[in-house]
Amino acid sequence: MKKFSFKFNPLLKLRQNQRDMCQQLLADVLRHDEELLARRRQTEADRLTQIDELRALGSGARDVDVDASSARRFYAGQLSGDLGALDGQRALLAGQIDLCRQALVRADQAVKSLERLAEKQQVEFVFYEERRESRALEETWQAIEAGKHAP
Repeated sequence: MKKFSFKFNPLLKLRQNQRDMCQQLLADVLRHDEELLARRRQTEADRLTQIDELRALGSGARDVDVDASSARRFYAGQLSGDLGALDGQRALLAGQIDLCRQALVRADQAVKSLERLAEKQQVEFVFYEERRESRALEETWQAIEAGKHAP
């Protein structure tokens, strides 16, 4: 039996490569989002620490260290700004994640449609090859039988 050869195999390989690139890009963007989220958590924890220290400075004694309090308040304000910047970066990244996911879905659909076409053509190829071989065997058998009955 002949070997099946899908005539669109180069296109299938190209589409698979494009899908792989979309998957890699999505993974990279998601990884970056996780890094930003971890930085946000750490910044939020640092900000809360500064706020707790501010409360501790202001609640205990009569003598308030104005310099320490001012420094903590300033740093807490900086950290709040950093949180806003991180949230802005994550919002932009959310758009990129959505675009990457859409591109991945389209790339995956293109690959799957070509794979279905390849499967369909392979089934048809096997069917016709088996029919051809069956006819060839039948003709051979008929020739042998005709040779037995010849005078």
